[in-house]
Amino acid sequence: MKIKRVDATISTNKLQESKNFYMEHFDFQLLYESDWYIELIARDLASGISFTLPQREEGEFFNGKGLIISFEVDDVDAEYDRLKAEGLHIYQEMQDKPWGERSFVINDPNGIHVYIYKAILPTPEYKQVYDAFKK
Repeated sequence: MKIKRVDATISTNKLQESKNFYMEHFDFQLLYESDWYIELIARDLASGISFTLPQREEGEFFNGKGLIISFEVDDVDAEYDRLKAEGLHIYQEMQDKPWGERSFVINDPNGIHVYIYKAILPTPEYKQVYDAFKK
């Protein structure tokens, strides 16, 4: 199987809030919208995010807990400053993670964590673990 695009679909009653959040703060583009479904795509990437009302024949209502959407960016500090200036609440402040990521977390309107990060060098302990997986 050759995967051509990856999408996540979130069941929510906050269709418009979700659409506006990802379009305003992360420059997603609207591909399709109806009264029960919205489809967005990341610019210049083959990945998207969709939102559907929970009262559909397939799927269940999702409360946002347990899901993390991760965005790797070139300048995580600039994104942190930008989103904070836009008035978003920083759920988890900027941290350098030992596994090799500088990151922070915000929540979208559905309570889903949006983990924004930049790759950095891992600690020697994590580098040793990663190197063990290289062939």
